[in-house]
Amino acid sequence: MAERKERTLREESILTHPQREAQRMGKPPRIKATFYLHPEDILAIDSLQSEEFKGTGKKPERSEIVSRAIQLLRNQTGG
Repeated sequence: MAERKERTLREESILTHPQREAQRMGKPPRIKATFYLHPEDILAIDSLQSEEFKGTGKKPERSEIVSRAIQLLRNQTGG
């Protein structure tokens, strides 16, 4: 039992704050990735972010918007 608890604490210590928060809320952890986008892509993400904030009062993270776009594309292409 003590070994299991120690392993869990060790695993939690390597997670970043956002990963721990996601885990606490029952969401799957995210992995940091870096991508190079065109300026118009960044403007589009920011525009989508602003529109959602105006409609819901909650500002989504850019990562969430990009993730949604990837999932939509994957579903459209049958991937």
